[in-house]
Amino acid sequence: MTYALSIAELCGLNILLALSVYATLKVGQFSLAQVGFWSIGAHCTGMLTSMYGLPLLPALLACGVFCAVIGVLLGYPCLRIRGIYLTLATVAFSEVVRVFFHNFEFQVMRGAVKVGPAGSVGFRGIDVLTAWPQILTVVLVVLCVFAWIERSRIGLSANAVREDETAASCAGVNIVAVKVGMFAFGAFIAGVGGGLFATYTSFVSSDNFGFHLALISIFYVAVGGTERFYGPILGAVLLTVLPEALRVTGNLRMVLYGVIVVVLMIMFPRGLGDELRVRLGALWRRRPAVQPTVTAGR
Repeated sequence: MTYALSIAELCGLNILLALSVYATLKVGQFSLAQVGFWSIGAHCTGMLTSMYGLPLLPALLACGVFCAVIGVLLGYPCLRIRGIYLTLATVAFSEVVRVFFHNFEFQVMRGAVKVGPAGSVGFRGIDVLTAWPQILTVVLVVLCVFAWIERSRIGLSANAVREDETAASCAGVNIVAVKVGMFAFGAFIAGVGGGLFATYTSFVSSDNFGFHLALISIFYVAVGGTERFYGPILGAVLLTVLPEALRVTGNLRMVLYGVIVVVLMIMFPRGLGDELRVRLGALWRRRPAVQPTVTAGR
């Protein structure tokens, strides 16, 4: 039961990472900056809670807002670039954050023990404040926000920007506000998720937030689907549970993991969630209508 619960908790954390990526993809921006925001949220939440005794909720909100502000400062100039150049710029941002925390040393005495980031050694001794209730609560709140966005004018504007910026601009959509807003929203989610991660594991290191994690976060969304917010959820859950389910294969585990991901991408090129939605919709439309039975009277 404990093992299954820990996997569920990891699924919740990975869902937050996937949704932070989805927020930027919703407006057509392929960003790898979420790992940088995740790292900022993890380190800052660890410092606020373990070094200064701030409760978890205010620390998460403060770090989320801080990451959102950085997201605005990063997202606005990134409007001038697109495609591979935007991806490279966001990768550079994440790498700058990683190198900064790799060299950042700032510790205080808590009793007889030094607590705080210690450069390449990592940040040890973070208070464990997060378990499944906190993770589940944050995931549900974020899902409710996305469900509201999908049905609001913001969601319609974001979809219009993703499909055709020129047409959306002609229809009166503020392209800058929508893009920067969704970029900041994704940064906020990543900051909060990173804070939960730090107070769940009690240890973070800059090496945990490298390019590998950025690729995994993209896999979550690509495998799950990019058109609806439930797609990244499916992708995050599947790619979190799959390596654990394949442990029985021993050394072949990651080989089979890669093969399964490739097969899924071939069979479901638009992602699991989107492909299933389209195929089930097509089956429903082809379903023959039930003709009423008429009994002739005498």
